This record gives sequence, structure tokens and C-alpha cells, in this order.
Amino acid sequence: MLRGESLKLRESEYIKAAVALGVSHTKVISKHILPNVMHIVLITVVLDFSGLVLAEAVLSYVGVGVDPTMNSWGNMINSARLEMAREPVVWWSLLSAFLFMFTLVLAANLFSDAVRDAFDPRLRQR
Repeated sequence: MLRGESLKLRESEYIKAAVALGVSHTKVISKHILPNVMHIVLITVVLDFSGLVLAEAVLSYVGVGVDPTMNSWGNMINSARLEMAREPVVWWSLLSAFLFMFTLVLAANLFSDAVRDAFDPRLRQR
């Protein structure tokens, strides 16, 4: 995706004009291409972060992830699941683990959305 966007930008008029005026390739990349693709990099990184949080939780839940003595989302959910089998049912530990994991992923997505809006030159007001 990043390569395709870079190739699209390479063919735009202002890049061709800069090259025709003799601007170096390093300056064209740093001043024109890099700012126009940073929002794609940021979105990809945050989506990968959300996927990694979920993968860690699932792997730790099934016992393949981190050491069971370490604190992790999956270990918290697994221990809370075991508490659900007891009499009186302790449901709030399971709910809190899910809510905090959801809040972490939501905060990362909202933060990336705000930073993407700040980095995307197409959204800047003139």
C-alpha cells in the first residue's frame, strides 16, 4: 500500500516540477513524499497494535502465550473465567479485564486518528 501511494505521488505534477527544477531526490522524498504517506504508516502501525493486543490475549488465554505467572490480558481473562465457576459468581473481574482491553485498543485507535488528521496534508486547511 505504501509503495503504491509513493508511486502515485511520484507521478504528480508538483513532484515532476520539483525534479525539473533540479531538486535532489532526497529533498523530494523528505519534503513531498514522506509527509504524504506518513498517515498510511501510522494507521498500519495502530491496526497492527490492536491485532497484537488481541493475539496476545488469545494466546495467553489458551496457555500458549506468556508465562502464567505474568500479568497479561489473556491470563486475566482466564483466571476470571475460573472465578465464574465458583458460587457466588464473581463476574466483575471478567468484565473489568474486557473493559480495560477494549479501552486500550479504543484509545490507541482514537489517538492514531487524531495524529493522522494532524499528519495528513490533504486534510490541512489552507
